[in-house]
Amino acid sequence: MRISGAHAAIFAVGFFGLGFVPMMTVAVPLWALEIGATPFMIGLVLGARAALSVVLSIPGGALMDRLGINRIAAAAAIATAVLFPLYPALPSVAVLIVLQLLTGFAQAMVWMAAQAHMGRINRDDPGLMGRFSFVSTSGNLVAPVLCGTAWDVFGPVGAFSVIGAWGLATLVVIGFLPKDVRSDEPVARGSWLGDYRDALKMIGVPAVAFVVACSFLMTCVHALRHSFYPVYLESLDFSGTTIGVLVAVGSVMAGLSGLTAGPVSRKVRPNILLVVTIGTAAALLSSVVLFREFWQLLGIATGWGVASGIAFPLMLYVLARSVNAERQGISVGIRSTVNRFAGFVVPVAMGTAVEWFGLHAAFFGFGAVMLSALGLTAVRLLPRAGQGMG
Repeated sequence: MRISGAHAAIFAVGFFGLGFVPMMTVAVPLWALEIGATPFMIGLVLGARAALSVVLSIPGGALMDRLGINRIAAAAAIATAVLFPLYPALPSVAVLIVLQLLTGFAQAMVWMAAQAHMGRINRDDPGLMGRFSFVSTSGNLVAPVLCGTAWDVFGPVGAFSVIGAWGLATLVVIGFLPKDVRSDEPVARGSWLGDYRDALKMIGVPAVAFVVACSFLMTCVHALRHSFYPVYLESLDFSGTTIGVLVAVGSVMAGLSGLTAGPVSRKVRPNILLVVTIGTAAALLSSVVLFREFWQLLGIATGWGVASGIAFPLMLYVLARSVNAERQGISVGIRSTVNRFAGFVVPVAMGTAVEWFGLHAAFFGFGAVMLSALGLTAVRLLPRAGQGMG
């Protein structure tokens, strides 16, 4: 399939919007350690990135349907460019938590904008979703290495300045997005309460419920990778650059494997493939504390990346296929809400578990909980997951 100018612009916003996450993965835990945060406080800091999005992603998605995706995305990009350089200027854990709340929500809105546009123009081609995933996650190859190197050479000021500059670049590419198509359905005139009511009705659709559950579990895996995975690597005395490389390798493998989502989904049912790949990613990441050598950790990062890379475009595809084109904003808001809830809960729970039981036990416990929850999801929701509303 030929990639149009509209596709290219959406892919570019996905590239920059998702690229914030691995940059924060490198810089924020290192900054928290530098200002003396305890494991529990580190968990709270890292979880704060998702907290505001738990409450506001559904209204934010509905706002995109009402006011236009591009306008909301541009405001969010401006916020990232202004706020990230403030991190090293204000060396306080309390301030760090507030900044994480704000920048985390801004990043979420940019990433939601790319997904909402993608859902509107493509509901039938998992291969195109795979290409979107590849381009978006390829930003994760450049971003963490760039940020980690800036940290090693210029310190926290350099690293967070790079993230701020990334926000300016995001604003530029948002200007090339296709014109917004706004909804005439009731959600376009609704209140926040109405937005949540519509979201609950949507979750009642079996296919949507299945994707929401899978998305929550996959984000739990991502949340561990973006929180205590770098802390474990730092405990092995790896440099910021090396940590950035390991984060980037997992991300680039995710992007490459996303290109296979279309062909593979024609041989294996997408819903079954989702369960298998999420389980593989969870098992690999929770076992990372068994290894200490760079090449061993590189292998874990590669395997995790392949599994998560196949899962991600399949989630987007199944969700977009299950929801009307005019409701993509709120449907992405639902997925973002559960994702950000996972992103808040996992770092805080891990921080508590690390203080009580140690880093190794916390990782193993995470794996056990994840695989049990995935098994329950497969038993309860998988048989009905083919029923949609789109």
